[in-house]
Amino acid sequence: MSALVTGGAGFIGRHVVGELLDRGVAVRALDDLSRARPGSLEAFTGRPGYLGLTQGDVTDPAALRDGLMGVDTVFHLAASVDVGASVHGPVKAIRANVLGTLNVLDAARAANLRLVLVSTCHVYASADGPLDERAVTAPASPYAASKLAADDLAAGYRRAFGLRQTIVRPFNVYGPWQRGDLEGGVVARFLQTSLAGRTLEVHGDGAQTRDFLFVEDAASGIVDAAAETAVGRTLNLATGRETSIRELAALIDGGAGRVRQVPHPHPQAEVERYLGSAARARELLDWRPRVALPEGLARTRAWFSELAER
Repeated sequence: MSALVTGGAGFIGRHVVGELLDRGVAVRALDDLSRARPGSLEAFTGRPGYLGLTQGDVTDPAALRDGLMGVDTVFHLAASVDVGASVHGPVKAIRANVLGTLNVLDAARAANLRLVLVSTCHVYASADGPLDERAVTAPASPYAASKLAADDLAAGYRRAFGLRQTIVRPFNVYGPWQRGDLEGGVVARFLQTSLAGRTLEVHGDGAQTRDFLFVEDAASGIVDAAAETAVGRTLNLATGRETSIRELAALIDGGAGRVRQVPHPHPQAEVERYLGSAARARELLDWRPRVALPEGLARTRAWFSELAER
């Protein structure tokens, strides 16, 4: 396998690049660097198989064409992921997540490439129990709607053109290299706030729950999804355990008493409960999460602590 990772300098993308290199796969990253942490790919320079960074946007067919040179598999992670920003200005999310994905699909079809499309649990309605891949989809924001539209485009390309694609829906991913200033970065935001000795702000009553998945587990599942057994399938990556935002804040605060509730900035886009089932990924890929939340939080705290000392 030789691979392109779109969004490869981003939070999850740079872990996917690392996972591929660890498996001996030649890999190139494509990223416009608009949301990447500085130096996110520096550790890979000089590693065998690392084909470097193509700086560009997936909405630009020329940049995408350059990135795809010499590869046979695409892991498509490039996206606009800010839920709140999509509520206040939907066009950016739709352009990146729909038009960008359409360009990737068309390029993959033309070159007969294997495609793993990384979607999100946000396409689902609030959970009554563990959400599997047959669960009702009910996007609560333009971001989520744009990601579901991308999923539907990929499914249409498989039916119409025989594109060998797999859709992966990770639940709430956290870990080193996450940015705390972006939507979905509640763990990063809480940890950075805690390390600075400031008060953690919980949006709303904090009763909303999330299925928190450590980024290394997410990356391994995404790479596993390139297996032939997963062609044409949609796969959740989840732990099957839910934690409320209020509980998360208490874990990170560690009894310091620096937690307070604040009004939710966009309550209309809030989903009350996310809890995933990864039974299909276990069956098809023998994938399962290995890092429990306490260990993942400790490892992420250590990374942010080291970052603050640089």
